[in-house]
Amino acid sequence: MLDASEYLHLAINASQNDDHHAALNYLNTALELEPKNAAVHYFRAAEHAEIGLLERAHAEMIDALELNPEMDIARFQLGLLSLQLSKMDESRDAFDSLLRTSRDMSLREFSSAYLELLNENTENAIARLTQGLIDCPNPALKADMERVLASLSASPSLKSPNMAEPAVFLGAYRDAFETP
Repeated sequence: MLDASEYLHLAINASQNDDHHAALNYLNTALELEPKNAAVHYFRAAEHAEIGLLERAHAEMIDALELNPEMDIARFQLGLLSLQLSKMDESRDAFDSLLRTSRDMSLREFSSAYLELLNENTENAIARLTQGLIDCPNPALKADMERVLASLSASPSLKSPNMAEPAVFLGAYRDAFETP
């Protein structure tokens, strides 16, 4: 019998091959074996977001953070999910928390950028995104934030924080998150 970590790796592989049904089955099996595995909850949230189940993804991301409050990438994703769901206060709380506590400078800068967008300060958001991209160690996150920056730079008059495309979050982070 496989363990939860092995099922998680199978799920990541299935997701990378766009087999979301298999990925969710593997993740559900992993959670049966280890119901308090924050990484599995995170990836199940990612899968739910990937197939458009944003409310489920949001709830699952909260579960992951309750199990591991120091999972900064999950907190960033919670901020983005909250933004997509027009839960502006929750989004602001997630980004503000990262700004105060994350050891990852790029996540702090990206969080600051989204806080600037929530405050309708597009120019400041562009500056924060640009700064965050300088030393971003996560290729998937960097690519997503480059797309956000390009979108903002192409349309500086846009000030709505809802301009972030749903694809700008979650799915790409499968490759970057360390699993046990």
